[in-house]
Amino acid sequence: MDYKYDDGIELLLAHMNIEDIINAAESLYQIREEEAEEGGLSFEEEGLSQEEMDENDEAGESGAEHKGGGAGGVRYGTVADLLSFVNLLSSMQVAALQHLPREMGVLLNKKDMAVKKGRYQIDTDVLLFPWKLTYKNPGCGLVPKGSFGKVHLAQDRATRKRMACKLIPMENFKAADVEFQARFRHENIAELYGALLWDQSVHLFMEAGEGGSVLEKLDSCGPMREFEIIWVTKQVLRGLEYLHSHNVIHHDIKPSNIVLMTDKAVLVDFGLTVQMTEDIYIPRDLRGTEMYMSPEVVLCRGHDTKTDIYSLGTTIIHMQTGSPPWVRRYPRTAYPSYLYIIHKQAPPMEDIAEDCSLAMRSFLERALERNPALRSSASELLKDEAINPPKEDQPRCWSLDSALEEATHAMLRQQSQHHDTTQESSLYSEDSGHMRRKGSLYIDLGALSGRCKLVAGPPTSEYG
Repeated sequence: MDYKYDDGIELLLAHMNIEDIINAAESLYQIREEEAEEGGLSFEEEGLSQEEMDENDEAGESGAEHKGGGAGGVRYGTVADLLSFVNLLSSMQVAALQHLPREMGVLLNKKDMAVKKGRYQIDTDVLLFPWKLTYKNPGCGLVPKGSFGKVHLAQDRATRKRMACKLIPMENFKAADVEFQARFRHENIAELYGALLWDQSVHLFMEAGEGGSVLEKLDSCGPMREFEIIWVTKQVLRGLEYLHSHNVIHHDIKPSNIVLMTDKAVLVDFGLTVQMTEDIYIPRDLRGTEMYMSPEVVLCRGHDTKTDIYSLGTTIIHMQTGSPPWVRRYPRTAYPSYLYIIHKQAPPMEDIAEDCSLAMRSFLERALERNPALRSSASELLKDEAINPPKEDQPRCWSLDSALEEATHAMLRQQSQHHDTTQESSLYSEDSGHMRRKGSLYIDLGALSGRCKLVAGPPTSEYG
């Protein structure tokens, strides 16, 4: 055939089949999509715009040289996606961190955390504030610390959702810090909203306990009243009953790991938590905090979920007296380790408060039973009369403030029967029995809400 075209481009255009070109382009695009799916973690794409997905793909390419590099950017995902992400982070070598995107993560909460185009930027999309301690003002800039991390108050700028944000340096981060809190959902377990890597620190967003921890309340206000102890104990037992039904041992029940809200208390810090695969868990190391450890944990010969019940008993003693068990009789200056003392002398019945009621003392005997086989379970203790008192004996403890309010009304009714007590009716007088120890959770939440103008106080729909 004699072609009259001297230019190769003109020759190509003259004999080009447009349909073949379109089919070839579609085939190449499909191959690229399949390669991208095989190269990264599986995140739930539902609810993301095409623009967001494209940006996430671009961010993933920057870390493609690492296993799971497609995790670049911030996405909504399932619990499985979140666990894959944190396992990736915890298994990375320090040198590999330098090549990671500045920002990457998985968020579970689509309602309250607004991801924009695959981004969730600190101090732009979510604001972090130093957490002002609830019951006292020890000075500006103080941030409470958890295990290997600092806790901030966070607020999403778009949704106004208030959260706790725990910052953990990458070198100290373990997948266990996230695993159990993400997998197990219960009203008395602090809910995890998501995990974000930002500037070489892991940010864990979770339910905010704006009433502070039980330890903070004890340090600031002194020993707790028995109706407060009853309320906290029942909340913790409900959380433990749920965990123990799944063969999960928390391993670190103590006042600092119980956080107060206006209508409930929640368990936090699951870094030492394990799920038993057999009837007995045999640890390779000590798990827990010395003063609250059970005798069987100290022996390291194996234990089960009953160790959490013993730790709850020691926590109740701390709430009663303001000091952990053993410490008053065996000062830390003289006894740097309590393991031998626990092994020889447990349980610490001599440390129970002198004004402890007979019902509560009986409850503690069941919880602190040295033989774990004879120790009561969480389900059994939830039925104990000590935490289900008749209304005439103890105020009904639906929350710390409802109990406080009911106790106050009872006092005022008694005072109104005596005409000569008008001058002594102040709720906060030094002689007021139930009100001697100050620190109402309601009052302190009001103080917290004044921490920053952007944090305008707990929403009534969420905190009641």
